[in-house]
Amino acid sequence: MIYKVIDSHRTMTKKTRKALEEFFQEVKGAPAEVARRQVDFCWDYERQYAVKWFEVLSWDGDKVVGYLRCMRDPETVKRWYVGDVHVRKAYWQQGIATQMYAEVFATLQDYDSAEKVVVSIDKDNVRSIGLHTKLGFRDTKEPCVFADFYAQENETCYEKLLFMVLDPPRDPEIGVKFILPVWTEWKKQCGTFVDEEEARSSLLTVLRQATEGAVRFETIWNGMNLCGFRMNDGTTKEYNKLKEG
Repeated sequence: MIYKVIDSHRTMTKKTRKALEEFFQEVKGAPAEVARRQVDFCWDYERQYAVKWFEVLSWDGDKVVGYLRCMRDPETVKRWYVGDVHVRKAYWQQGIATQMYAEVFATLQDYDSAEKVVVSIDKDNVRSIGLHTKLGFRDTKEPCVFADFYAQENETCYEKLLFMVLDPPRDPEIGVKFILPVWTEWKKQCGTFVDEEEARSSLLTVLRQATEGAVRFETIWNGMNLCGFRMNDGTTKEYNKLKEG
């Protein structure tokens, strides 16, 4: 199976459009003209809202067997919407939907402000609920409000927070003086019982050890928000002692 991300309908070839129309005819049980309008809808919406939009297609030879589309919320760069997730029935239980979502998450790593992905799911769609729960989505119990899409009465919004793990700056002094979120989050996790100088010293020590390759130290981000750190066992034990006093 081959997975391809199409960045825009402007770049979609005639061959791909035809394969996608045939795909919609099968998975939606739609006549050829309706399937053609479905493909055109993506292009029209992309032009209308002028927002970032991409699609993931799964191919088996010359045949499209899986499809989803993902677009950024026109009102905020933090939120992305996934819709029309389909796999041909003959290809169910092969992990195709899971892999298409993996392509989505990998693509969104290129967008620093991306914080969450949302999808609207019918409360009776057991297969879709199972898939998205497995992928880490949670049911917000609220209707999915996105641009001018209208959720059905029986649908609720499932959302998944996006996290990115990054190495710290190579220069320890820069890590404290210029990367403010790292310093702010470190102080918060140290707790109020640790004074600022002690917290600063401990962070510098860990950053120097990471620079020398003695320990593994990574920062965890949700969009532009630093939300935690990941360290190897030795550093974690030392850090926990610091937090415990």
